[in-house]
Amino acid sequence: MLLGFGNVGRALADHIAAASGDSGVKVVGLMDRSGYIFEPRGLSRRRLTTLTREKYEGALIATLGGRRASAQEALATIASHAVSRPVLVDVTSGETADLLQTALGQGFDVVLANKKPLTQSWANYERLMSACTPGGPRLKYEATVGAGLPIIDTYYKLVESGDRVLRVEGCVSGTLMHVASAVSAGRPFSEAVREAVERGYAEPDPRDDLSGADAGRKALILARLLGYRGPAPKPDDLVPRSMRGLTPAQFMKRLPDLDREWAARTEREASRGRVLRYVVTATPKSVSARLVAVDSSSPIGALTGTRNLVAFTTRRYRTEPLVISGPGAGAAVTAAGILNDIHSLAPG
Repeated sequence: MLLGFGNVGRALADHIAAASGDSGVKVVGLMDRSGYIFEPRGLSRRRLTTLTREKYEGALIATLGGRRASAQEALATIASHAVSRPVLVDVTSGETADLLQTALGQGFDVVLANKKPLTQSWANYERLMSACTPGGPRLKYEATVGAGLPIIDTYYKLVESGDRVLRVEGCVSGTLMHVASAVSAGRPFSEAVREAVERGYAEPDPRDDLSGADAGRKALILARLLGYRGPAPKPDDLVPRSMRGLTPAQFMKRLPDLDREWAARTEREASRGRVLRYVVTATPKSVSARLVAVDSSSPIGALTGTRNLVAFTTRRYRTEPLVISGPGAGAAVTAAGILNDIHSLAPG
C-alpha cells in the first residue's frame, strides 16, 4: 500500500509497473489526502501506469475511481481483507507517526522514505520503534538517509558483527552537495540553486533544502541509531533572514543577490586549499548539521554533483573510517532504496 503519490511515489510505482510482476511486489492500493484505491489482487500494470500519469498531471485519487476516506479508514479496510504480507510504504513528508503505529498494530510491515516520524521527540521515536517486535511487524527506513545507499543497513551489519559505531559523518543531502560543489567550481550560487530545482534535486521552494532542515533530520536519524536521546540539531540555515518571508517566486527572483557573497567566500576558502561542504556529524552524545570548509583533497572535498558520502568510525575502523559513497538525490534513486527495503522484508 503506497501512502503518498508525489515524485518518489510515482517513481516507485513506475519501477514496479515496469517489472511487470517479475519483482514479486504488487501494489494493492494507493492513498493520498483525498482518499484511496484498493485492489486486493494488485493493480494491473496498465492501471498503475495510468494512475501514475494522471497523478503527475495533478489529479486526486478520489477523482480517479477511488473512495473518499481517511488514511486510518483505508488501513482498516485493507487489514480486513487479510492481504498476504502487507507493506505500507510512506513516501509523504507529513507527521504520520500515529498512522504508522496503527499500521504496525494491524500487522503491516512499514517502509519509510518520510523522515518526520523518526525525528519527533525521543519518547515518540521509542514508542514507534517498540511497536516492532521480534517475529512481528518490521520497520525499514533505508531511504530516509542517503536515498538508495546502504547506510542504515551498514550500521546494523557492523553492530551485528560485534563492532561498535563511535561516529558517523558525511554529506547526506544531494541538493546541498550539488549547490556546494557547483559553487566551489566557480558557478554562481543562484544558477546552482535553479538547476537543482529544475532537475528535481531540490523542492520547488529550494529554501526547504537550503534551510538545512532535511539534512538535520537525517543527522538526527543517524544519531539515534547510536543511542543519542537529545534534541534535534539546529542546522546552519543558508537562507538569509531577510529572505525567509518571501514567496517562492520572490525568493527565486532575488537569488542573484546572494551570488557575490558566495563567490567571495568560496574564493577565500579556495586560496587556503579548501572547499565548502554541508556536513552532518552524529555521535552517541551529539549531532550537528553545518556548512564547513574542508580540505579539497579529502574524500568529502572531492565529492561533486549530488553524490553522498558517509564515513563510519568504529572500534574496528577507528584510524581509517569505513566509507560509503554514491548517488544521493533524485526520485528514481530513492525509489530504488525503497524497493530494496521491501524486498528485504520477504521471508528467507
